[in-house]
Amino acid sequence: MRYAYAAAGVAAAIALGAFAYVRAADEPAGYTGKGQLVVQTSILGPENKITVGGDIALEERGSQLRIDVLSLAIPGTSATISTLISTQLLPPGGFTVVYDRKAGTYTVWSNAKKIYYTSTAGATPSAPLPVSGAAVAVVGGNDLFSAFSFARSLKDDAAFTVSLGLAGHQTVNGHPATGLNFAYARTTKTGDALEMHGTFQFADDLDGVPVEITVAGKSKALPDSALRLDFSSLVKATLPDSDFEVPPGYTRAGGLGDVIGRGLPNF
Repeated sequence: MRYAYAAAGVAAAIALGAFAYVRAADEPAGYTGKGQLVVQTSILGPENKITVGGDIALEERGSQLRIDVLSLAIPGTSATISTLISTQLLPPGGFTVVYDRKAGTYTVWSNAKKIYYTSTAGATPSAPLPVSGAAVAVVGGNDLFSAFSFARSLKDDAAFTVSLGLAGHQTVNGHPATGLNFAYARTTKTGDALEMHGTFQFADDLDGVPVEITVAGKSKALPDSALRLDFSSLVKATLPDSDFEVPPGYTRAGGLGDVIGRGLPNF
């Protein structure tokens, strides 16, 4: 259990990648919402899957996406254990992740610790986000050739497949929605493989923003994991620059684990 906090990082990373996959980087509209996130991951090994659920808040504007992880718990445990998990796996008050799809950078900060960590351009968190770059290039391309810019990375691949399929129409989380199934697989010449598949439910009354996301995937850097994200509220909003910037007076941390890393005692 002492490494269970890492599931929070996996959860945030997958959520960022999933939302970035379906939103073009040049879309100016802003959104804010709250939701429930459940992640199952084999981060402790294939025989020791853990499930972590929590509450998140989300803001999106243009190429920037912010997710606040507010609480965590392990479903099925007692109230006492859930409280212990929530306070031990998270810094007090949770933590915030801001992902800039255009710059390819992410920033994580803790309000309680008053520290932050920012990646270098093109770097990825422990759960990689390779899908988002291709999707942004295709959806956000302004001319014929920019739409194929993702192909620059194909020279390193031994295999690459993407498939999309309509999953029907229904009401999801109070919104009329159009479903889309997807599958993505990539194997490099060195043998590193990434597989992802899932379903997005796009809200027809919110310009196609996803109101439900299910994703499962695995790779060399990402243990076998699955995610479900449901938005209980999601509305258009005008958001200030400060929401996507590190608060003043915070100190840069040496690594991501310094910001969100905490462990549970063995009990």
